[in-house]
Amino acid sequence: MTNSQKLQNEQFFSMVISMTKEGGMYHWPDSNEDYIVKNNKFIGSKTAIEKMKNITTPSFHSKLIVK
Repeated sequence: MTNSQKLQNEQFFSMVISMTKEGGMYHWPDSNEDYIVKNNKFIGSKTAIEKMKNITTPSFHSKLIVK
C-alpha cells in the first residue's frame, strides 16, 4: 500500500472519529472488527488495532489503543 493510500485511510478514519459520538462504536465491515471512539481515539482488540495500523502511517497510530 502506498503512503498516499495510507494518508487517505487516515483522512477517512479521522472523519469517522469526528462523526462518532463519544463512547460510540464503529464497525469496520471489511475486517469485521469493532472499535469504540473515546477521546478522539479508536479503542479495539489487539487484532483490530493491528489491522488499522497496517493501512495507516505511524503518525496516526497514537489514535489507536488496544483495550
